[in-house]
Amino acid sequence: MRFKNEIREKEQRRKSISRSTIKLARDSGTAVVTLDRADANNQIDAVMAAEIRELCAELSAVDSLRVVILTGSGPVFSTGRDAPASGSQIAEMQAAKAVASLPLPVLVALNGDATDHGLELALAGDLRVADNRAKLGFSPPSAGSFPYDGGTQRLPRLVGPSWAGDMLLTGRLLDSAEALSIGLVNRVAGPGEDVLQMAVSLAAEITEGSPLGARYVKEAVSQGGDMTLGQALGLEADLNVILQSTSDRAEGIASFLGRRTPSFTGE
Repeated sequence: MRFKNEIREKEQRRKSISRSTIKLARDSGTAVVTLDRADANNQIDAVMAAEIRELCAELSAVDSLRVVILTGSGPVFSTGRDAPASGSQIAEMQAAKAVASLPLPVLVALNGDATDHGLELALAGDLRVADNRAKLGFSPPSAGSFPYDGGTQRLPRLVGPSWAGDMLLTGRLLDSAEALSIGLVNRVAGPGEDVLQMAVSLAAEITEGSPLGARYVKEAVSQGGDMTLGQALGLEADLNVILQSTSDRAEGIASFLGRRTPSFTGE
């Protein structure tokens, strides 16, 4: 099984094409995806959106991958947005759904400001860590800007309708401390602390556990939010039963009893 997975990973790497707006770095089970239009504040255009969608499809097929970290080059994460003229152009610009659909945990390292389309992309991740100087927010409707990549839906699900309405209607920018206080970000780097390194350390904590367990947690949280409580509890129970039958579950018990570090395989 593992041999077949390695073949599939090699095939996926061969299919990868040169990308002009994002960079990918792999280290063991972690992939770091960097938005790479620093000269344009990493603003998401149609080319970048297409490259993000393509890369997410490729990463989804890599069985050995455990965590994805999304960050930006330069002093900002991603700011601003283009204004599509039609529904078809909106579809070309959307990238957040591809990030949210990744079956493994996605950590967003906000190395600087995240506004408008950039914040929509950040909302598609599972956890967000922010530089202490970062500002987060949306332009108000009076500026002629309106979210089209999930901002009006993911933001209230994360921080509640009251805070979401405040940010979306007024264009209020939150600093990192305010964003932390309402749950928009999970951690804030201290002065002089590298936010990407913070995300890498957080990824290391996640990868110490069972990869299947992490994926099932993501599935239960992301899908359960759109279900009734009864349905979500059923999903939780089903995933628990599946996890109990895996090799990783047996390894977890054996390592605990043997007082050693577990060696999870994702099977």
